[in-house]
Amino acid sequence: MPEHPPTTEPRRSLGRHWRGLLLGLGAALVTALLVSSHWQATASLGALRQLQLQAERTGRLDSLLIQLVDAESGVRGYLLSGERAYLEPYLNSLATLDYTLEDIRQDLAPTPEDQNALAQIRGLVVLKKRLLADAVSRGRPGPEGSAEGRRYMNDLRKAVTEHKGRILARGQRSLDASIAHVDATRWVVLILAGGALLLLVLLFVMGQRQLRLRERIADLLRRENRWLDELVQERTAELSELASYLTRTRETEQARLARELHDELGALLTAARMDTAWLVRKLDPDALAPHRERFDRLLETLDQGISLKRRIIDDLQPPLLRELGLVVALRSLAEDFAERSGAELHLDLPKGDLPLSAEAALALYRIAQEALTNIRRHAGARTVTVALSCKDEAVQLRIEDDGTGFVPARVGRRHYGLAGMRHRMQMFSGVCEIDSRPGAGTRIRARLPLVVESASVS
Repeated sequence: MPEHPPTTEPRRSLGRHWRGLLLGLGAALVTALLVSSHWQATASLGALRQLQLQAERTGRLDSLLIQLVDAESGVRGYLLSGERAYLEPYLNSLATLDYTLEDIRQDLAPTPEDQNALAQIRGLVVLKKRLLADAVSRGRPGPEGSAEGRRYMNDLRKAVTEHKGRILARGQRSLDASIAHVDATRWVVLILAGGALLLLVLLFVMGQRQLRLRERIADLLRRENRWLDELVQERTAELSELASYLTRTRETEQARLARELHDELGALLTAARMDTAWLVRKLDPDALAPHRERFDRLLETLDQGISLKRRIIDDLQPPLLRELGLVVALRSLAEDFAERSGAELHLDLPKGDLPLSAEAALALYRIAQEALTNIRRHAGARTVTVALSCKDEAVQLRIEDDGTGFVPARVGRRHYGLAGMRHRMQMFSGVCEIDSRPGAGTRIRARLPLVVESASVS
């Protein structure tokens, strides 16, 4: 008997606990890293947008000064040359100054400081526009127009410069806050990345341990399966040997019973039949007449007993198989079946006998006997085919019927007939195939090598 391999119970629950904990921690670190990265990206984008808005706001203030300078230059050209073509920049600036002031108003925060700065800039722009309009309407500058124009422009440049300074200071504060935020976020991202890297190392180590554990478990399973296979093969061989021994023992016992019935019971029945017939012949006809019916019934009963004895002996140890061979025995068995069941019989048997051992021929005969008995009891077939052929160094017995059929896989364990057929073929290195479906009849094919050793020798 194969020795059972030693087995160990790995600590799977602890490994699953640590693996789940590491996976949860890894998910948390990855989530925190994604949130921090998103936070850093949002802060950077916010700083860039602030810088863009700052550039747009200062650009609008510079555009306001440029428009006033263009308007002033156009008016000076007109006053010096008298040509109205020089007033085109002035007129264009008048059309755009109000829109520029509205954009500047929208850029300012609703704080008193910004609102005062807007009011100052707007007032200086109005005064400058009025001064330029007066000069254009008179066709020459006023006596103090040049001085007032320069003073208004200087005040406007100063107000715009102060307001740009406030805008730049706010942008710088926002930029410094964003830089500090990005710097803090950078350290957070570095810490989280380090934690994730450490977690990857731990997961790698755990994975290697799990891989080694799986290899050990796989090795244990292979050893366990190998041990189980050896055990199953040993048990199967023991059961097969036991079944073969029981089959041979049954055949031997049936042969002994057949001999006993033939030698003992057969002799007794034959002697009783002969004595009864002698009495019938010797008795006076007048004395026999009242008992004639009983003597006839006795003779008939003895004849039936002798016939029953012969049929039992044929079933236990078919004399035709022993004396005339398998082909003649199969033909007699099939014809007797057809006579009893009334089914239409188709025989396909070779003319001469086959070179089989007595044990192999008996195995094929028993399979045919079992199959025909099942057909008569259960199939209700109208047509039955019994065929025996020899080709490719093998002998094949084929029995088919058009009966009710069945599902071979659903045959109960207590029905040993089909298992007995298969085992009889296995005893001679053969196979027995049973193909059946409900309503489609049954086909049995028993095939064994032509040259076989007897079961007793093997």
